[in-house]
Amino acid sequence: MTSASCATPLKTLLNPRSVAVIGASEDQTKFGGRLYKTLLQHKYAGEVYPINPGRDTLFGLKTFPSINATPKAPDMVIMALPRDKVKGEIAACAARGAKAGIIITSKFSDAGPEGLALEREVVAAAAEHGMRLIGPNCLGLISPTNKLVLCSSPALNVPSLIEAPIGFVSQSGALMGTLFDRSYGMGIGFSHCVSVGNQADLELCDFVEFLIEDERTQVICSYVEGIKSPQRFVELARRARAAGKPWLMVKAGATDDGSRAAYSHTASLAGDFAALKAICERENVVMMDDPLDMLSLARAMVRYPARKVRDVAVITTSGGGGAISADQLSHAGIGLSRFNEATRTGLAEHYSEGQASNPIDVGGRKHEGTDELGVVTAELALADPATDLGLMVLTTAPDVPGLTRQLADGGERPAAAGKPTLYVMLPGRVAAPAREILVERGLPYVDTLAEAMAVLRGWKTWSTYQEPDAPVRPAGSAATAAPADGTLGEAASKALLAKAGMPVNGERLVRNADEAVDAAGTLGFPLVLKVVSPDIAHKSDVGGVALNIADAHDLRSRLAAMQASVAKAAPDARIDGYSLQKQESGELELIVGVRRDPQFGAQVVVGAGGVLVELLKDVAVLPAPIDAAAARRAVEGLKVAPLLRPYRGRGALDVDAVVDAIVRLSWLAHDLEGGAAGRDFEIEVNPLKVRLQGQGAVAVDARARIG
Repeated sequence: MTSASCATPLKTLLNPRSVAVIGASEDQTKFGGRLYKTLLQHKYAGEVYPINPGRDTLFGLKTFPSINATPKAPDMVIMALPRDKVKGEIAACAARGAKAGIIITSKFSDAGPEGLALEREVVAAAAEHGMRLIGPNCLGLISPTNKLVLCSSPALNVPSLIEAPIGFVSQSGALMGTLFDRSYGMGIGFSHCVSVGNQADLELCDFVEFLIEDERTQVICSYVEGIKSPQRFVELARRARAAGKPWLMVKAGATDDGSRAAYSHTASLAGDFAALKAICERENVVMMDDPLDMLSLARAMVRYPARKVRDVAVITTSGGGGAISADQLSHAGIGLSRFNEATRTGLAEHYSEGQASNPIDVGGRKHEGTDELGVVTAELALADPATDLGLMVLTTAPDVPGLTRQLADGGERPAAAGKPTLYVMLPGRVAAPAREILVERGLPYVDTLAEAMAVLRGWKTWSTYQEPDAPVRPAGSAATAAPADGTLGEAASKALLAKAGMPVNGERLVRNADEAVDAAGTLGFPLVLKVVSPDIAHKSDVGGVALNIADAHDLRSRLAAMQASVAKAAPDARIDGYSLQKQESGELELIVGVRRDPQFGAQVVVGAGGVLVELLKDVAVLPAPIDAAAARRAVEGLKVAPLLRPYRGRGALDVDAVVDAIVRLSWLAHDLEGGAAGRDFEIEVNPLKVRLQGQGAVAVDARARIG
């Protein structure tokens, strides 16, 4: 299948000179009827060829009985035909010379193997003549920039389209229509909206590439269910960043249930959410939970291009609203700006004592103050160097529209330096006129504090992005050759780690009590004893781990108890012996591991270890290999990170040693992946015991699977 860049450019495909609507009708209960009417309603400037063998005219335009009867080959065709007619119609359109086609029809790859086979035949029929396809199982496209609407959603039954530099690519057609409807009411417009459906030919990355290159798009939004081209996705994320175009994304499939829903919907494998999230964090693709919040952020970003947001000033009509806003900002990791002396002095002229700080409650005004208090307040707060954004939290008040207008006037004055504002319109119908004022001025607003926090979190994520350093292999760490395919026991796993330069504890494999006592003389007490079996994954679950073995007598006793426990709990397990290990102490247990994600390659996992792994699920995932700074940020972002710092008389732990272990493990993952294309692997160290600063860290248990 040829890529879009090798065929007709998408810039041309999405701005066709002529469109054929196959199945055109005046019946608004039919897809073809709604498509045809909507195309005409929004004043598409090109030629329109309605295809309907049963009518001479439709809405005043001459119809044609088939695609072969049109005066010339259309640039674009769109159809919503029964599934069994699609292949023949696409073949005819391709042979006629159509450059692109949109297939609304579903029940192809989204309906199982039979549909997938037919879908591939449809794509092949189009590709034979160089025709590109959008869909199937999509809802078409909406391009306000080109005044082109090829979508049957009732959301398009509006007087005119709102054009704005926001591009939106969605794997769900119904979601695209719904978001267009909600956005329209909020004054949010678009450059182009595309529903890609099953992505049988043209796919998400093709349209993202187009939006990166499109001079009329500033912010890219996407709803994603599955990534077809992982490496291209990474490349495009870097290109978007280089072009200064924020890329915002909502990804379905963050949970197991969500993944199943995504597959049944568009036959797109949701992939590993954690791996994708790690890639997005590295490349500054901002992941969000709610599509409408994503579009609200996009609207704010195009209104205030290139503005960075870290700390905000809150202006509110309610003391309670201000307090709740401050709490939610803290939870969201957004700072309250700390006003300088000049700002506080300026506000003190208009507010009672104690009311001139952040948040600012306009209800705390002095009675002899100005009637234009909103203007003055917004101007002063936004002019302060510490303020990145003004968060206007409006509650039910005597004149919500009037105050909204004042705040807008103040925020748009030169002294405010063009800083962003975001309005939170908490009232219902009382605030309707105020919302209209904001829409008229193109100012971003949301209706709840939760929505505001989502927008600000996403904006701060984009604002605080740090370009990663190029990973550097640690000193004295040569490339590690991969062992043969198979499951490695603990000893072999640790040997592999030791080759990569990770510290591991000493051990000996013993088969009976006499060998154990003999080995103990070399290792020295205290000791740890573990059962060695390829059939036992979690040794502690079957009584296969003994700690704090103090002497030879204790060793014999504990080994006998372990043998009895394992025989009872896992009678069919093959026992290869027992690992006798030097017991290592530590102040904190972490888990570090690597694996190969089938889409994005080698990944590093770090988190709370020991028995807390499944309980806390406190992990960070990063693409491998990584630099030391990225490893440190990951460790310091864990929930257990406070335990690495000094407390109650205990010193700080050796974070440097943890970072070094993670970096070395990431390079091991890099080496394993590079040894054989597509080779699978998984290595887990649990626990990595972390000691006090300067005393290092040591891996005391590990397992690995290669291939």
